[in-house]
Amino acid sequence: MAGKLLNDEFLNNIAWGLPSAAKQESIRIAGRLLVSNGYVRPGYEDSMLERELEHNTYLGFGVAIPHGTENSLSQVLRSGICIAHFPEGIDYNGETVFYVIGIACKEDDTIQELMQITDILCKPEECEKLLSAASKEEFIEIINENYLKEGEL
Repeated sequence: MAGKLLNDEFLNNIAWGLPSAAKQESIRIAGRLLVSNGYVRPGYEDSMLERELEHNTYLGFGVAIPHGTENSLSQVLRSGICIAHFPEGIDYNGETVFYVIGIACKEDDTIQELMQITDILCKPEECEKLLSAASKEEFIEIINENYLKEGEL
């Protein structure tokens, strides 16, 4: 096991402190982050919006995980996540969301970063720390601390 899961390069995958936006725009922001970080081809965000029409991607705990449809797998270049942080929250089908985590995933890939985040969300004390992180550096530190404690999930 590595000393930490996320390094400083992952900072590029996080847009921190964004102003509130409409749900659709928040999904587009997460999609553009996936494109700009080389996870997907341009246009993938349209598939993310299509998925949202089919199924609500609100996960709970102030987190949504929009991702593309099965038909968009050919647009995925490599698996990974990008995170858009909205400190004031956004309305996501009547729920308040602070983190929109865009997902790009090839069919059978496991995304360790996402697994670590969902593991943290299931632990009330850790969840509160993650949701109240003051910076993207602190957000990454919390994920890495969980990785060191729990190992690969």
